[in-house]
Amino acid sequence: MSARTWDLLLFAAALLCAAGFARYYVRGVLDGDRTLARAAAVGFVFLFAAAAVALLKILL
Repeated sequence: MSARTWDLLLFAAALLCAAGFARYYVRGVLDGDRTLARAAAVGFVFLFAAAAVALLKILL
């Protein structure tokens, strides 16, 4: 596979996982589970940054 295809796959996977972490963040906040909310927030930020980097690599 080409590097562009790998970047596209990374972008899609990172967005999907970031959405999952966002869901867990909301669940943690609603349930009052601070540990889950914090861990999900860290995961969301990390994967959103990975998606942004992959998108930049795709566009440039």
